[in-house]
Amino acid sequence: MGKTATNLAIALGLITIAFAGYYMYTQSTTPLLNFKNDNEQVLQNMLQNTQVFIERSKTLDKVTLDISFFEDKRFRSLRSFTTPIPEKPIGRPDPFAETQVTGPSNF
Repeated sequence: MGKTATNLAIALGLITIAFAGYYMYTQSTTPLLNFKNDNEQVLQNMLQNTQVFIERSKTLDKVTLDISFFEDKRFRSLRSFTTPIPEKPIGRPDPFAETQVTGPSNF
């Protein structure tokens, strides 16, 4: 490579590095300028959500449940007709052992 080409490559490399540095510098400082505005918006959203939560909490506090139904004799006499599921072993004791085929082989 000639002396002119080497100097041109070095100059283009330095310009590229300078442009990349400037670009990264401007990108890293931009969010800091908007941080205060974003923080204000986040705070306003949190306050609004808190207010909604307080209003719903007050509404739910007014609700009363009559649980005398669960103490009724007819409810307590109900039976469950579910079938218990027997416990079965899961997996194999040695997962790296060869599998054993039971029954006749068709090979």
